[in-house]
Amino acid sequence: MPYPGDDEDDNTASDFLTPRQTSDDDPPPAEPPKCGNCTVHTGFYSSWLHTRKVILPHVTAALEQYPSYKLVLVGHSLGGAVAALAGLDFKARGWDAHVTTFGEPRLGNKEFNAYIDERFNITAHHDLNKFHRVTHAGDPVPLLPLAEWGYGMHSEEIFISQAELPVSIADVKYCDGDEDPHCIAGSDDGPSWGVPTRFKFWQLFFAHRDYFWRLGLCLPGASAGPGEWYPKGRGGDDGTEIDEL
Repeated sequence: MPYPGDDEDDNTASDFLTPRQTSDDDPPPAEPPKCGNCTVHTGFYSSWLHTRKVILPHVTAALEQYPSYKLVLVGHSLGGAVAALAGLDFKARGWDAHVTTFGEPRLGNKEFNAYIDERFNITAHHDLNKFHRVTHAGDPVPLLPLAEWGYGMHSEEIFISQAELPVSIADVKYCDGDEDPHCIAGSDDGPSWGVPTRFKFWQLFFAHRDYFWRLGLCLPGASAGPGEWYPKGRGGDDGTEIDEL
């Protein structure tokens, strides 16, 4: 799907193509800069378009009530893709969005990823950037959809190189560029039976969930109990203290 796209059946009603504001309670109109030759995954983009009309009024009200608060978006997996697209949408409305994603899949083509880097003004000064894309060793999702289909990654990746929980600060590194070969992009030929990382779908239950702690998975019975999240003594919901990174 081309980006920016239309979220209405009637093209003349799109707030991307015809920015508008009908009342003081509405969010500011979206006025995104043109993204030349950009394409984005239809499913990810549709997920944001289907939810933003519910979310935007609440964000608008919250920003009006708490104007000094920082606007932060966080998402894991599909939620990471939606958070990234929401961040672009928010910036197009003049909002100062800060985005952190975990296990974010590839969103679109190289032009689209360059657009993300430019819109968030991503530089080599990592601590000043407002978009961070966290990946984990062995996680297949950041390597999907396939590069052979025209998909790629954007920059400002933070890579967790330790395969097992818990991880330490030494296991976390900033990556260079869109696809640093020393980070998730270079891990596609792992030792497990010669299967590339992107096809290790069993890791959806392990590496894809192990971001500093084991995240829940939207499958029946997939969420582990506290005793399974960390080695004894690290804890979680059982009341034991977790060291901050």
